[in-house]
Amino acid sequence: MKRILIAIFAACLMASCTSPKVDGHYNYQHGWNYDIAEGHVDVHETGTMDFYPDGSALDSANQVYRVTFNEGGTVTWIFNYVSPGWWRVEGDDFYSSGDADSFRMELLEAKGDGCGEELELAERIVKKVSGGIGRETKFNLAKLTKDELVWSYTYKDGHTDTWEFYRAKDK
Repeated sequence: MKRILIAIFAACLMASCTSPKVDGHYNYQHGWNYDIAEGHVDVHETGTMDFYPDGSALDSANQVYRVTFNEGGTVTWIFNYVSPGWWRVEGDDFYSSGDADSFRMELLEAKGDGCGEELELAERIVKKVSGGIGRETKFNLAKLTKDELVWSYTYKDGHTDTWEFYRAKDK
């Protein structure tokens, strides 16, 4: 009986030592779209996520917003998105929030043949994104392996969005 208990204890100890951890440097790509009064917005981002053992995080991305206006024409904005923040895991729930004081979303480039209000609309988008940065969001932790982290979020309208993060091999 003693050997069985020791074997079970050893197996549990080994499992806890080898279970995947969130900490690390990840690469990701993500896209989404939505409608606004002026037209339709398509967004694509390519970035990195760093999750540190102390619960801090850094999300850095190149975000490309393309608006197709109802009245005709398009505009494309490229933003540098930098969001330091915090993270924690509780069971299958992944909590994340940004630090509103350190958040940056800088317009790098604007091009298009839009409605003439492109910069005002870009400023409204930055203001809207900035407004939600300090709020903690609860994601479903869908997958965590040594190479991959996947979380999802279900919006009030019922649609679910999924983010896939791949651990960088160089860090």
